[in-house]
Amino acid sequence: MRYRIAPDVVWMADDGEVRLYDAGSGEFRTLNSTGAELWILVSEGQPVNAITSEMARRYAAADTGQTDVVVQDVRDFLDALAGQGLLLADDVAPSGTPGPPA
Repeated sequence: MRYRIAPDVVWMADDGEVRLYDAGSGEFRTLNSTGAELWILVSEGQPVNAITSEMARRYAAADTGQTDVVVQDVRDFLDALAGQGLLLADDVAPSGTPGPPA
């Protein structure tokens, strides 16, 4: 699965943060450095599994227990952004072919 940035979200990366404006709600938000890293990976079209792997590599090193925490935190954060309408889910099968219709 991949997330993509909702079309009504305007954003910019600046000084280690990402600033967002949701035209649909009229709200501004600022993501801290870790949130900004995730946002950039989403903006690059990275699938969720690649994002969780990359963040685990950056922040958990070889600690399996910490890796599980990082992976869950990343998934929770991305799901929260999707729940707020900032990200949209694109279901894609692992082979790169579209998943079943919703």
